[in-house]
Amino acid sequence: MNRTPESKTNTIILIMLIGFISAFFWYYLKDSIIAPISDSVITPFHWPISIFCDYYAINNTFNQSGFYGDYNYLTGGITLLQVLKFISLGNPYYASKMILFTYFFFSAFYVYKMTDKLSANIRYLAIIILVFFNYPILFVVHTANFEGFVLILMIFSYLYYKKDRIDITFFLIGVAGAIKIFPLFIWFVYVKKDNFFKSIKYTSFGFLIAFISPFIISLFYYPHGNIADSFIGWMDTLTSGTATKMYKDTMVVGYNGVFFGHSLLNSIRLIMTPNEGFMFGFMTKYYLQILLTSGGLILFSSFISFKIKSVIYRYIFILAALCLFRPTSTDYYLVQFFVPFVALMMSDLNYKYDFKILIATCILLLSKNYYIFFDNNYITSNTIINSLTLLFIYFIIILNPKSREGE
Repeated sequence: MNRTPESKTNTIILIMLIGFISAFFWYYLKDSIIAPISDSVITPFHWPISIFCDYYAINNTFNQSGFYGDYNYLTGGITLLQVLKFISLGNPYYASKMILFTYFFFSAFYVYKMTDKLSANIRYLAIIILVFFNYPILFVVHTANFEGFVLILMIFSYLYYKKDRIDITFFLIGVAGAIKIFPLFIWFVYVKKDNFFKSIKYTSFGFLIAFISPFIISLFYYPHGNIADSFIGWMDTLTSGTATKMYKDTMVVGYNGVFFGHSLLNSIRLIMTPNEGFMFGFMTKYYLQILLTSGGLILFSSFISFKIKSVIYRYIFILAALCLFRPTSTDYYLVQFFVPFVALMMSDLNYKYDFKILIATCILLLSKNYYIFFDNNYITSNTIINSLTLLFIYFIIILNPKSREGE
């Protein structure tokens, strides 16, 4: 059955509306209407008091330590901290509201740009539902994680690709890679034989500009210092390994990575929770091997994605690999599916499994935390369902010969 972009949009709106309303009743009303009655508020995210927690934590480190802070982001993230500090007049509460507005605005802008062929009513309803009823977008807004800024860069990267501005497309990928390293894998989505050298040049240029920008800004703004001293300070902190060790101990070897996680290893550790002592010992002993295996599977997936001629399916496939094969992947990273999801919804692709992939990707954008494991609100059915959904997407794309056809 051939489905038009408008018919696909109507279906997606209905699914996301039902999914959001169901989650709303489950989380916000069940404790008020089902005994024993509770006045506590349970949400699909962190506790309400933790709102904007990721930004507040890293901003606090930045304000106290400058380039000597322990950051999980690369230097592009420090540039964002400098910009936010400047435009908010040094008030992190103002900055967090700016982050909230920016994430919602550009997500809505993307849907608006992509749905120009739809009727006005459906178009504006799609903007509301796809943005404000979207679990990963709400998650990244709730935590104010910089993954939202990466999403914005990826949105414009795709929009410029559609305009055949490959130079800007790869430049923005490079900039995003200087904030968080994983966006560099999106390079595989757009690269072709005829743009290979151009892609290397502009991606490297974007990465370099974003990488050195905080040290240049430090000549004029916080933290003050010359470029060499600022860079040495950042490198000293990086080589000390404090931030990476903390991430390893808490999120990879430690159990916290299972909270709101959806990678294969996250699901395995959830299932193995009664034997967590064994898993902790295993992760500690084979940490390096796990990292190498993870990186190898992602690289392997990226290279075999060249068999996928459709840019949209290649995009979804690489994101599925990034989510599945990382040692831990938190639910806010699912926000990156937003770009190819909207593109697929609006495309004229109609091969046999097209609609199944669209629905499966849509499921990733819904809260499914209906079952809580081990009385922990952070460990839920979302982990298992998302891992299975990602596996389905991964294999249905790579194993179906039709996915090797272009748009």
